[in-house]
Amino acid sequence: MAFISVQQAARARLSATKGVTVIAQPSLRNPATLAMVIAGIRCVDVRRDGEGFRAMLHIRQGEWLPLAEGVSEDAAFSAIVAFLALVASIPQHYAPEHDAAERAAAAEVFAAFASPLSLAA
Repeated sequence: MAFISVQQAARARLSATKGVTVIAQPSLRNPATLAMVIAGIRCVDVRRDGEGFRAMLHIRQGEWLPLAEGVSEDAAFSAIVAFLALVASIPQHYAPEHDAAERAAAAEVFAAFASPLSLAA
């Protein structure tokens, strides 16, 4: 296991993680897609979203779950790091209980990375 500093950017931490591949700009037709992160069979897109970034987990055919929205680029990749840590012990083959656990992990990460509400009117 390689030593990875927590001061290192989240994208670099993901790139250095065994079994994780970060593909930069995977879609020439969609320049908003900054990266695709593949960890085993799990797939997450990081996209530009207006002024911020979002990380979206592809859970299955046509279904995406948000991990972070409207955050900095590093926060979007940090959300992926957090999600992968939460699902590390969940087998990657499909089963209803695995699906429920991945959905719960995605919801937990999304809540943790939710942008604070602005009190400005």
